[in-house]
Parts: sequence; C-alpha cells; structure tokens
Amino acid sequence: MNKPKSLFAIIVFLFIASFAQAQTASVPEYFQGKWNVLVKDTPNGDVTMPLRFEHKEGKLNGFYTNLETGEEQKMTSVEIKGEELIAAYSMAGYDLSLVLKKQDSDHANGKLMDMLDALGTRVKE
Repeated sequence: MNKPKSLFAIIVFLFIASFAQAQTASVPEYFQGKWNVLVKDTPNGDVTMPLRFEHKEGKLNGFYTNLETGEEQKMTSVEIKGEELIAAYSMAGYDLSLVLKKQDSDHANGKLMDMLDALGTRVKE
C-alpha cells in the first residue's frame, strides 16, 4: 500500500515541476512582438513609447522608437528575471530602465526608472 502512495507523490511532483518549468520558459515568448507602453506622470505628461521585442537565437532583443526622430533603435540590454522583463536603453540623453511584468495575455505593468508607472499593451497586427 505504501508503494502506490509514493509512486503517486512522485508523479504529482514531476507534473508540478514540469508545469513550473514550462511557465518560466514561456516568459520571453510572451513579450515577443510590438508593445505600446504608457508611462504616466513624466515631466512631459503621459508618454506612450512604442517598443518591440524579439527572441532570436536564444537571446531576447528589444527595440524602441525614438520619439524625436521616429526611428527604431536597439536597446542596450533586455533580460528576463523570473516573471519580469528588464530593459535598459538611452533616450533624449537619459539612461533609462524599464521593468515590465505580465498582467494578462495582452497587458503588462511595471515601472520606468523604478519611479513612474508603466502600462504595456500588446499591439495586435
């Protein structure tokens, strides 16, 4: 009687472990594509930043649209830590950091420079 209980416990543990691993592996894919990120209460008021993320050759890359020139530029760095995307880039002479966390299938929220609220919305194409 003890062996079936142990076997059942092992199966449940393996199922939970594989599910947790699948959730972690999907975070980079979640952020892939185009996003509009609304940053609230900047010195220039609320600002929407168009961003794009791509997962290529095992690496997550990020791009932002320069609000002054309208040109897309590559971010300095993009990484995933747990459930959060952490991006760094320079805009208008400032080094910026953005943290976004998945909220639902098309929305993320976080902070710009650990101070300003950032609300991300996936751009549907």
